[in-house]
Amino acid sequence: MKIQMIGIDHSSAGVRIREQFAFTASQAGRAMEEIKKQPGVKGCVLLSTCNRMELYVSTEQEELCLWTLLADVCRLPALEYAPYFQVRSGQDAAMHLMYLAAGLKSRVLGEGQILSQVKEALRQARERYCTDPVLEVLFRCAVTAGKEVKAKELFVHTDASTVHCALAQLRRQGFFFEKKNCLVIGNGVMGKTAALALREAGALVTVTVRQYRSGMVEIPAGCERIHYGERYEKIPECDLVLSATVSPNLTIKREPLEKARGACGRKQVFIDLAVPRDMEEEITQLDGVSLYDIDAFQSDASGALASAQQQEAERILSQKAAEWNDWCACRDLIPRMQQVGREAAKELCWRMQRVTGAFPKEQQQMLSAALDESAQKVIGKILYTLRDGLAREEMRRCVELLEQKMDI
Repeated sequence: MKIQMIGIDHSSAGVRIREQFAFTASQAGRAMEEIKKQPGVKGCVLLSTCNRMELYVSTEQEELCLWTLLADVCRLPALEYAPYFQVRSGQDAAMHLMYLAAGLKSRVLGEGQILSQVKEALRQARERYCTDPVLEVLFRCAVTAGKEVKAKELFVHTDASTVHCALAQLRRQGFFFEKKNCLVIGNGVMGKTAALALREAGALVTVTVRQYRSGMVEIPAGCERIHYGERYEKIPECDLVLSATVSPNLTIKREPLEKARGACGRKQVFIDLAVPRDMEEEITQLDGVSLYDIDAFQSDASGALASAQQQEAERILSQKAAEWNDWCACRDLIPRMQQVGREAAKELCWRMQRVTGAFPKEQQQMLSAALDESAQKVIGKILYTLRDGLAREEMRRCVELLEQKMDI
């Protein structure tokens, strides 16, 4: 079994390109189901975030053309976008996923949201029955690696998220948030993070919601709410408008914005953190409007402290990668371990016949089936524990000795 991965991210493509490959949760689910049906594909997981789209596939084929698969699913011309993608396989793909889950591949170094996104991608693939044992183990290893890096609190001195990075950059440019009127469009994870960050910075924050009845939608403490349909009416009094939705539709368009602003040429900052983008690029043609998309913000990962933090994170990830490599190397032992378990269970049932032989035939059959199942589970648990604790060659020798003892 071989792991292959194809992906596009902020390091190789701008938001105009990345948004062509952005998937909503439902779109990602349908795409995985379609890919799973393709010849040679044993399992797949599709990860889609603001900064990246990555497809991981478990396959028995040496050279499965992932680009063709992806282009067919996205209904996009292959040659036009292929140069923006990177393809990895084997240990390279596994190491990349571990670095990714730990936040070392993020635009904001060490940010924690990506770990939740990796877990969510695996959960969605499970719900669609698109994973296989190899991908399950790989993603669990990556999540564990990310958790260990996060537990070390190595990147506490960097900006916690893209939102915090954006606010820090605006401060450096002379924009201060105290008592400023800010409108946040979107009440998902990114929207709530933005609203909280703006409130902590001293801004007066209003959040748009689509369900207006009290109690239907939870908004961050200290924020006002308006219905999404009233956003243009609110904008003229705002100093900053931030949009971060997962909707494929634009939340801010030039024509209604121009109409709402009227002759007002006040300076306003518009921040679009969505992929696909929420705001029409043409709004920059309006007087006083400054527009930033997600690519405008990146944390400063320079300096001796950041370098030391990254080295420590890489040490942890190297250990996890070695564990994954050992698991792969010993994977061929799994059928042999299962056979040992079956033979051990068979012998136990044979020995127990001296006790169960006096029972009625129906009870003998029930007891034999229960003993067989229980024995296989116990032996399996012992062997898997040994596999996780022993060196590779020691485990092979252990299985060989058991096979010899049982004449397998």
